[in-house]
Amino acid sequence: MRKSIKAALFSGLIFPGTGHFSLQRYPRGMIFFVPTLLSLLLLIHYSLGKAYAIADQITLGKIPLDTGTITALIAAPPVGTDLLRLQIATWTIIVCWIAGIIDSYRIGKAADQSDS
Repeated sequence: MRKSIKAALFSGLIFPGTGHFSLQRYPRGMIFFVPTLLSLLLLIHYSLGKAYAIADQITLGKIPLDTGTITALIAAPPVGTDLLRLQIATWTIIVCWIAGIIDSYRIGKAADQSDS
């Protein structure tokens, strides 16, 4: 398999930056890997915080153990700075994922041509 295809598949299907790692371009791969990982951790932290808050309210008896009520609380959109941070994190993941695929393919294609 050509290096360009392999690198693009790694970046697209596994995680941004892994295609660069397969091409042994570690610093460049970290440019895509670290922001994506941090953004993903932010999204997970927010989700777990919201889940724990809802669980605490249920155990304290502040909200009934009703699927409709719990679903409404889960689906409630974030407000204020949480909304902005989550949007930035989401767009960071999307941009890093797409740019990682394109860049790893480009670097892999150059490596394919130098091997030929």
